[in-house]
Amino acid sequence: MKINFKTTMMIAALTVVTLGAFATKIVHMSGANENEYTWTRVGGETPPEETNPFVGTKTDAENYYGCSGTVDQCAVGTSTSLGVPPEVIYQH
Repeated sequence: MKINFKTTMMIAALTVVTLGAFATKIVHMSGANENEYTWTRVGGETPPEETNPFVGTKTDAENYYGCSGTVDQCAVGTSTSLGVPPEVIYQH
């Protein structure tokens, strides 16, 4: 069976696209080592858009609430997995 140049190039392109898609999916997976939590804003006045709990990793919650610091509590997270202790993010 003879495979022509066009067929070979099409197979190569399909392989590259497929591998690229898998690589992109792996890179964009939400912190494979990070647990997900249901976050609730604490302290200060909570803006209306933050009254509903936010679900995500600790990094996601820090970005969502704009918290970065070590002094005042910003949000408390309850793990969505059993046996994982609660987590706190801080501001200021």
